[in-house]
Amino acid sequence: RNGIYANFNTEVAGVGGDAKFVKFTGRASYYQTLSEQLDLVGLISAGAGHVESYGSNELRVFDHFQSNDRMIRGFDYNGIGPAAANGGGGFDHLGGTTYFNASAEAQFPLPIIPESIGLRGAVFADAATLYGNKVTGVDPSTTGMDWRASVGVGLLWASPFGPLRIDYAVPVKKRDTDDVQELNFGMSTRF
Repeated sequence: RNGIYANFNTEVAGVGGDAKFVKFTGRASYYQTLSEQLDLVGLISAGAGHVESYGSNELRVFDHFQSNDRMIRGFDYNGIGPAAANGGGGFDHLGGTTYFNASAEAQFPLPIIPESIGLRGAVFADAATLYGNKVTGVDPSTTGMDWRASVGVGLLWASPFGPLRIDYAVPVKKRDTDDVQELNFGMSTRF
């Protein structure tokens, strides 16, 4: 309800095998009780990542970052970023070398439902960009730093099986090549 949760990771590939890259990621979340009386909690989070190859090796498709619901809600897994035409009139997203994301959220108890059940509601707004890819076949118009944004509502349950969450998000800024997924269900070790 109050405090900062932050992490920073570095991943190095190249001790053995064909992959040679360095990947940096970081994420920070700031929680603040907005109202003790209403049991209203605010959350602001931001994250970023970058991957760079070294030596004579180029990054492979699966070395790139893929978008997910921790990056931005309202879009399918690997549904934004650099893409290549798939021949069927659609696009396959190939990931990117760099991403930035931010989110603002307010969590609150649900009216009429007893607090002991552990259900809470949430409203949120997300923004993210995923860009940069030199893989052969990528459409150059999809590799730029184009921001996407979504807004939505969520239902959080501190269940006996662990924290469960259902989000419904609507993209308010997207590209024609993006894949939308408005409903998302997840389980995590923390909210």
